Amino acid sequence: MNARNHLVRAQRIADAEISRTIAYFCVTHATEEAVACVIAAAKENGYKSLAGRVNIRDRAQKAVVASYAQIIADHAEELGLSVALNPATDDVLVKARSDEKEVGYPLGLRLFSFNEDGQNPSSDAAHDAFVSRFPDVETMVDYVQKRASFRDNALYARDGGAPDLSPEQLNIGLREHTLLTLSLIWAAMDVTTHKEPEPFVVQILGAISAVIDVVRPPKVCKHCGK
Repeated sequence: MNARNHLVRAQRIADAEISRTIAYFCVTHATEEAVACVIAAAKENGYKSLAGRVNIRDRAQKAVVASYAQIIADHAEELGLSVALNPATDDVLVKARSDEKEVGYPLGLRLFSFNEDGQNPSSDAAHDAFVSRFPDVETMVDYVQKRASFRDNALYARDGGAPDLSPEQLNIGLREHTLLTLSLIWAAMDVTTHKEPEPFVVQILGAISAVIDVVRPPKVCKHCGK
């Protein structure tokens, strides 16, 4: 609910031209709340050990979760998938083309997989889908850190003066974060319907955990090394 409320606030502030930076703050906060929502839902519905590895108070870790949501959304767009509502049954459908015909399936996380065998829960392919976007590990870590701190950079003044976003930058940010937020809220709702752990969710959570271990490596005692 808080994520949804901040989406509404972001759009109202943007429409009223009160402050582009505050509108951006609200929409990015909505995404962070949606990340917390999907992780909380996963913990409560069969994925506690994997979802528990994500610290929802750590902005960099939440940025990793949001980045994976973006990867999935980008892949769905590349495949030409679309979402529609069946008014007769009130079901949400995902529509795809097969043999020149459009086919609709009930929308659910079980439709997706990073693995050729959709029942394979291995997170290796999902991990590679993220890591392969970067030339090296250092660049990946830098990307996550910058994504995590971008909201602060859009709000706080620096030596060069007060920050500002152009109308175009704000519109892009509003659209990106609105889609991410709604997607994450939907995923959280879908997770609550799972009777058994879905392989796709295990793939994603395992990959997120592996990336987090690099971005936020466990602290080691400088005296004993443990």
